[in-house]
Parts: sequence; C-alpha cells; structure tokens
Amino acid sequence: MPSPSIQIALKTEHSIKDRLYWNFLNLLPFLVGSIAIARDSLKWVAVYTVIALLFFLIVKLRFICAHCLYYIRSKGCVKCIMLPGVPKIFKDRPHLHKFFEKVIVVLGALPVFLFPVYWLVRDPLLLGAYIVAWALFFLTVQRYECIKCINFECPVKRVPAEMRNDFKNKSNLSDNFDISADQFRVSGSNRCASLKIKHEFKDFLYWNFVTLILLFSAGLAIGIYSTGWMFAYIFLVIFHFNILEQRFFCTHCPYYARDGKKLRCMMNWAWPKHFRPRPYPPGKFDLAITTLGFIAVIIFPIPWLLKELFLLGSYSVSILIFLLTIWRYECSHCIYFGCPFNRVPVELRKEFEEKR
Repeated sequence: MPSPSIQIALKTEHSIKDRLYWNFLNLLPFLVGSIAIARDSLKWVAVYTVIALLFFLIVKLRFICAHCLYYIRSKGCVKCIMLPGVPKIFKDRPHLHKFFEKVIVVLGALPVFLFPVYWLVRDPLLLGAYIVAWALFFLTVQRYECIKCINFECPVKRVPAEMRNDFKNKSNLSDNFDISADQFRVSGSNRCASLKIKHEFKDFLYWNFVTLILLFSAGLAIGIYSTGWMFAYIFLVIFHFNILEQRFFCTHCPYYARDGKKLRCMMNWAWPKHFRPRPYPPGKFDLAITTLGFIAVIIFPIPWLLKELFLLGSYSVSILIFLLTIWRYECSHCIYFGCPFNRVPVELRKEFEEKR
C-alpha cells in the first residue's frame, strides 16, 4: 500500500492543554519525592521545594530558556510548556549554549534529582515510583516533543538538520524572531508524521513500559494478599489482550492486516495472529465485547488496591497518563479510522484513503 504524502509539523507555540499535560507529568516525581521526605520532616519538604524553584525559575530560566526560541518570542512572560506565565527576568540569548552554561545547568539539576534520595531509599516502593516517574517524563518528552520543537539550541533536540535550516530560511530567524503562530509544515521524515503508516519496535517498547506501570501496581496489590488471585489476574490480562481484543477489535485494524503472521503493533509485537483480518469497521457487538473486556481488566484489582492506597494512587495516575498520552499523541495520527477514539481529521482520512 503506498504511503500518503507525509508532513512534519514544527510546533511554534504551545496550547493550554500542552502546559497542563507537561506540568502534570513533571509534578509527579516531585510529589513522590515530597511524600518520602514528609514522612520524616515537613521542614525538609520546604527546603526541597525551594531547591526545585531556584533551579526552574533561576538556573533553568537563565542558562537554558534564555536561548530558546519560545522564550525569545515571548513578550513579558514566558510562553512554553513548562513555565507558562513566568516573567522574563533575563535577556534573550539567541546563540548556542556555552560550556560554562551547560556545567551550571548540570550542577543545578543534580540537587533537584538527588535531594530526596536519602528519604526514598528507606521505602523501595517510593524509590521505584520516583525513578519510573522521571523515566516516563524524559521518555515522553524526548519521543513526542523534541522531534517538533523549534528550540534548536537545545542539546537534546531531535529535529533533523535539513528541517532546521529550512525553517530558519523560511522564517528568517536570523533577523526576526516574531514568527507566525501558525504551525510550520514541511516535507520530511515520518518521525513526526501526520499519519503513522506503521509502528516500530521502539513504539512497542514505550507503550508496553507505560502499560506495565499500571499492571504492575495492580498485580503487586493482589499479590500481597493472594498469589492465586494474582495469577488469575495475569490470565485475565493475557486472555483479553491476546484473544478477546485481537478477535473483536484488532482484526478490523489496518495495522493488523500487515506483516505476515505476526503482529507489528505498538501494543503487541511478534504475537501470532490467531484470527483472519476483517477489513471493515468494528460493529456494535465487537465494540461491546472489547469494552466489557477492558472494564473487567480495570475493575478486577480494585478490591485489593483499596487496601493499598499508595498502589491505588499509582494505578489511577498510570491509567490517566496512559489515556491522556495515547489520546494526545497517537489517536490523532492513527490510520485505524474505525476506532471510536480516532482523532484524525476527516479531510486527512479522505486524502489517505484516496492514495491507498
């Protein structure tokens, strides 16, 4: 099947939804660290808060953000995904970071990450949650934001060099930073495609990492009280995703019909295809069976989670992150148009189907 023309959208401004999502994701590790410290002393929580504020509002703003195009384009207050509404107290620096600035940033960031470790090591569960929260944040921002960010001076940028040059030439950024608020679109790599034609193994690794966070929280809560019910939960999860969902939902998906006898999906990789493809949208009965299966998987561990409030919180937050992330970054690029959660615009669907 031929691929449609693929475009990349460089993000020239951030929405309120962007800011809410990324500040929520960034808040999680600080919340976990604060909980660990608060068990010993609220005064040290205040110290931890001051350290974090000094880094983000002074060190980061001066030595990182001042070089960023989002910062430079802002008038009066910063307009970015992480520090919206913060006054621009440092002058714009539209040039590369100096070695000294990089060193200062590293030295400023270390206390933020390491300060709560003394308290976290006393509780392996909180320590694990802290590490996972930071890993999830960095993996997600690197995967979904760095590939379309116009902060080309950032050391972790992922926008291809030819795109950066094209963007600068068309925007005349060397002389004028007041570019249009509209998204800048150019032809290029499918890493930030309007439609995702196929999944890669790294997609599978990322989404299974996110899924395992919530499944681990549920499985651990059940396993604390009953090994038998934990194995029953594991069987339910495998049965739903490998049999029930595959038969009534996945067989209607365009990704399912590809790549021979093994699945190449962001949720299932190298699993055997037990059922033949059904190249038409799922019916009400298919969606009902799939929905009931999902509800069973989600509700099953609740009685045990209610006895372990920390794991209940971890489980609930993990589900929220999963739904928000997949809705924001996958549903708007997915070619499974029969899915009730698909967010691809109608005109783009038509263009894609005409070129198949």
